[in-house]
Amino acid sequence: MKTPYIVLALGTGILASCHQQGQQQTTAVTDSLPAETEKKVNCYEKTLGKDTVLLTLTYQDSVATGKLVYNFFEKDKNTGDFNGIVHQGIIRGKYTFYSEGVESSRPVIFKVTKEQAFEAVPESFDKQGIPVFPADDNQLKFDSVPLEAGACK
Repeated sequence: MKTPYIVLALGTGILASCHQQGQQQTTAVTDSLPAETEKKVNCYEKTLGKDTVLLTLTYQDSVATGKLVYNFFEKDKNTGDFNGIVHQGIIRGKYTFYSEGVESSRPVIFKVTKEQAFEAVPESFDKQGIPVFPADDNQLKFDSVPLEAGACK
C-alpha cells in the first residue's frame, strides 16, 4: 500500500517542478523583451521685437528630432527639420530647411533644459558660410537670450 502513496508523492513533485519551470520560462521571456522607450516632446519659443524662433523637439533615448523655424522681420522665413544627438544636455544636430524654395542645411547646437533652450553661437564660418563650432562642448558659447519652454504650436 505504500507504493501508491510514493507514486502519488513523486507525481505531485514532478508536476510542481514542471509548473515552476514553466513560470520561470515565462518570466525569463517577459524580462528579456526590451522596454518601450517613451517619446518626450518639448517646445521652445523666443521673440525679440518682430523676430521669432520656434523649436519643437521630440526625444527618444539620445536622439532629438523636430521642427525649427526662424522668422526674422523683413527677412526670408526659414522652416525645416532638426535632427541631433543629445549628450549631457547639449544637442548637436543638423538643420535642413527651405528658404525661398531652396533646400539648405547647416549644423545647429542647443543647450537644453526642460524650461529653456540656448542656441550655440558659431566660433567662425567656413568658405561656404557654414557655421563652425568647437568639437569640445565645454568650449561652446551660447546666446544670452534663451528660447523659453511653452505650449507647442
